[in-house]
Amino acid sequence: MTDARPAGITLSRKLLVLGALPAILMFLVLMGFFTSARLDDARQTLADNGQLLADSLAPALEYPVVSGNTQALEQILSQSLKNSLVDWIRVTDVVGNVIGQVPAPDDTSSGREPARYQTFEAEILQQPLAIGSNEANAWFELDYGFNPRALRVGTITVGVSTQALQARLQDILWTSIAIGTALLVLTVVIIRYFLGNLLAPIHGVSERVDRLIRRQYDRPSVSRKDSSRELIEIGEKLNQLSMHLEALDEGRNQMLAASEAARQRAESANESKSQFLATMSQELRTPLQGVLGTLDRVQGDPLTPCQQDYLNTARQSTEDLLTVINDLLDYAHLGDGSFVLERREFDLRRVIANCAASYRVPAEQQGLSLKLRFFGDWPAPCRVTGDPGRLRQVVACLLDHAIRFTDEGTIDLHAHCQPGAGNRLLLRCTVSDSGPALAADRLGDLLHAFEQRGAPQGHAQGRTGLGLSLVQRLVELMGGHVHLETEPGHPGATFRFELPFEQRVDGDVSP
Repeated sequence: MTDARPAGITLSRKLLVLGALPAILMFLVLMGFFTSARLDDARQTLADNGQLLADSLAPALEYPVVSGNTQALEQILSQSLKNSLVDWIRVTDVVGNVIGQVPAPDDTSSGREPARYQTFEAEILQQPLAIGSNEANAWFELDYGFNPRALRVGTITVGVSTQALQARLQDILWTSIAIGTALLVLTVVIIRYFLGNLLAPIHGVSERVDRLIRRQYDRPSVSRKDSSRELIEIGEKLNQLSMHLEALDEGRNQMLAASEAARQRAESANESKSQFLATMSQELRTPLQGVLGTLDRVQGDPLTPCQQDYLNTARQSTEDLLTVINDLLDYAHLGDGSFVLERREFDLRRVIANCAASYRVPAEQQGLSLKLRFFGDWPAPCRVTGDPGRLRQVVACLLDHAIRFTDEGTIDLHAHCQPGAGNRLLLRCTVSDSGPALAADRLGDLLHAFEQRGAPQGHAQGRTGLGLSLVQRLVELMGGHVHLETEPGHPGATFRFELPFEQRVDGDVSP
């Protein structure tokens, strides 16, 4: 038995994917959401800080701008740049002239900032002087209805590099990826741990089934601690199955032992029967040959017609008994496996013609007509390799059977030769008679041992049914097959057999 694993995804992987896939999707969604939120917060924070710095510096720069105190202006800008995230600060007057900038002036002094900077602006306003409402200050008030307001004296511009924003965004992304990966790995480890505890009993069940297949019927105790009710029930059912399979295996072994003993007894009985038949056949043939010799001598003396008729009947009965004994001997040899076919060269057409000539006289004495016909492509001469004696025995058995069970009419022997591939040829012989009709329920048993067709009314019962059974076994042993062709309810029967032979051509060496 091979130990190949079946193709497909294991249950543990399916459960791992089933458990980890929702976690992965959830992590991706949450990490995407929170990372996007953090990125937006970082952009907003950087923008708010730049604008807040510009708005905060604008009031503080009012006096230096109005008074033209460049030193104080530079000092305020330097201190503000030192404690902030901006890259540069620039102050311009109302006409756009740069009156202060930190760090040192570069390409930003042209009034157009490079694309790598994000700028934030705030106006520097000169607030009006607040005068009290007492009578001492009344002479400062204008009497023509003028409404004073703040005047713009300059603009402060704050520049923040976009590279700082990109670095901040990268830090946020890498931090999110690291945290998400760590959480995902932790989730997978936890899932695998719980899957191991869940699948361990299933692996145990698989090992139990494997042991049952190998006929190991051990029944371990079912652990009820930390086990689900379903697994406990499966374990108990497996123990019951193991007990049942063990009982079946013991019964099977006992049945096989009994069958082996019965087979040995049957073989011994068959061998004893074959030995008995062979011994008895040999013992009976010797006295029967003596009886035939004595009958031949008696026939040479002058006898009355009645005595001659009695003597012919005795001779025919003796020959029939000798034929039966020869069939029994051949049947015994076929049963014990000691039967060996002869293999030699002979003329196929001549053997069939001689066999038909031998039975033509007995047929005519019974008032029958025996006709032999050859069909097909017969080579001249038709030299083949095989057992001519057994072929003659098959044809003789069929002719003898037809003569015995036919009262009147004809017996036809047709031999058909059909060349095959190479040096092969196929012999198809049919023996037809006009004897009694065959019952439909006995057609399948007629070729069995000790079975024969019923004799016509007033006809002697004849010999046993060993002849047809022997014909079938001999034909099968020579590589052919026998067919019985008849129409139930109509007189007559046709026995057809087919045998393959190896044709000898010029130049072949005879075995």
